[in-house]
Amino acid sequence: MRGGCLACALMVVAVVTSACAVTPGAGPPPPARSTSTTSTTTSPTTTTAAVPWRSVCAVPVAAWPRAALVEQLIMVESPFSELSAGDPEARAGVGGFVFLGQPPAGAGAAVTAGVAALAADADAGGQVAPWMSTDEEGGTVQRLALVIGALPSARAMAARWTTAQVAAAMASHGAALRRLGITMDLAPVLDTASATDSVADEGDRSFSDDPLAVGAYGVADARGLRSAGVVAVAKHFPGLGQADADTDVGPAVDPPLSELELRDLVPFEDAVAAGIPVVMVGHPAVPGLTDGLPASLAPATYTLLRQALRFTGVTMTDSLGAGAVSAAGYSQPAAAVAALEAGADMVMVEAASWPATVEALEQALGDGTVSLSKVEASVTRILRAKGVAVCGAVSPRGR
Repeated sequence: MRGGCLACALMVVAVVTSACAVTPGAGPPPPARSTSTTSTTTSPTTTTAAVPWRSVCAVPVAAWPRAALVEQLIMVESPFSELSAGDPEARAGVGGFVFLGQPPAGAGAAVTAGVAALAADADAGGQVAPWMSTDEEGGTVQRLALVIGALPSARAMAARWTTAQVAAAMASHGAALRRLGITMDLAPVLDTASATDSVADEGDRSFSDDPLAVGAYGVADARGLRSAGVVAVAKHFPGLGQADADTDVGPAVDPPLSELELRDLVPFEDAVAAGIPVVMVGHPAVPGLTDGLPASLAPATYTLLRQALRFTGVTMTDSLGAGAVSAAGYSQPAAAVAALEAGADMVMVEAASWPATVEALEQALGDGTVSLSKVEASVTRILRAKGVAVCGAVSPRGR
C-alpha cells in the first residue's frame, strides 16, 4: 500500500460501504518477504459438545456442533491470581485465555500449575487446546516481569538494540513463556507514535515515530517469539499511535484514513508480509473508514486488512470491555456479535460476560445475523493458526 495505493484502499472501503461486508479471508496470500476485574462466572446454559479432534486431522469444521464453533471464537480474560476460575470456560472449549494481573516473584510454579490445569480441563473434555496468552510487550506492559524477568520497553529496545538483538531477546523471553505454558504473546505493538505521546503510554509502547523502524523491529520481535513456539499478535490495527485518547477509558479518534495509509498502516503491512499469524484490531474511530464506530466493530476495517493488506490469518478484537466500546452503546455480548458480523475471527471479553456472549453468539448464528459459513471460516483460520490440521472444506451452506 506504500506510495500510491491509497486509491486502492479507498476503493475497497467504498465497496464495503455500499455493498455490506465482504467475506473475510479474501485475496491471495501475502508475498514472501524478509525483513480486569475478576468476577465469578457461571457456565452458559447450553452444553458444548466435545470435539474429537485428536486424529490425523480435525473433524471437518462443517460437522462441528454450533456451540463448539461459538466457543472457539471467544478469548476470555482471566486473572493470574485465580487461574482456576477459568475451569468452566476451558471445559466448554473456549478459543483462548488472556491472563491479566502481576504475579509476584516466585510465583512461577503456581502459574505453571494453573495454566497446565486449564489445559488439562480442555484436554479431558476433548476440546481443542485454548491459546494461553498474556501481554509481554516490555516496559510498562509486561505481566510476568517479576516471574521471568523484565524487558525494556519497545522504545528502549529500538534505541539500544539492533533488530537481531531484539529477535534474540524475544526468543529467550518466549522460551521462558513456554516453560510457564504460555503459548501466545499479545505483542508486538505496531503503533507508530512520537516519543512524547502520553496517551496510553504509546510513547513508551511504540518502537518509534518512524513507521519503517516500527515495522522492522516489530517483525524482529515476532520472529523471536515464533522461534520459541509462541504465537505473536500484531496490535492495535489500524494504529493507536496518533489516537487522541485512550480507548480503554473512552472514545478515541484516529487521523483520517488518508493519513494512516502513509504512516500507521506501514508496520502492519510489513508484519503481514512477514507472515504474522494474528492481528489485534483496536477501538479507535477512523474518519473515512469506520463511520464513527470503533474500528473493531466496523466492516471496512476488516476489509482494509484482508483485501488491501492481504492478511489471511486470524483477526482478534482488543478487549470488548473497553470504554470506547461501551461509549458507542454496546454491551460486551452485543459488541461480540457486531465484531464477528463485521469480520473479526475472535472476540475478547471479560470473564463475567462469557456466558451472555456465548448466548448472544449462538442466537446470532441461529437467526442468521452472523452466517454459519463466516463462523466456519473463522474457526478454520483459528485452528490452522493453532497448528491443528483441518479435514475437508469449509461448508458453504447454512444450517
